[in-house]
Amino acid sequence: MSSVGVPIKLLYEAEGMKVTVELKSGEIYRGLLLNAEDTMNMTLTDVVRTARNGQVSKLPTVYLRGSGVRFIALPDLLRNASAFKKVASMKANMEAERGSGGVKRKRE
Repeated sequence: MSSVGVPIKLLYEAEGMKVTVELKSGEIYRGLLLNAEDTMNMTLTDVVRTARNGQVSKLPTVYLRGSGVRFIALPDLLRNASAFKKVASMKANMEAERGSGGVKRKRE
């Protein structure tokens, strides 16, 4: 696996969970994330598809192309994901470096 960013790592961590995906076409798919790829291509199972006109249909399995994805709503459970913890520690380290080496100004 190549070096991927935090959003892709979160997508991988969501495998096996219910997600909602909106495509650029306006269609919305909600289902169990079976598989995800670096390109955000993904396979969903037990899918409920909502068309742009509001028509709802159920599908057993859907493969979505990542280039057509507008956004993905992930479960709240992922707020505690390890990818976020790593980013938070990196941010804290950067702020600590800035604070110790920066010029301090007197507040008026």
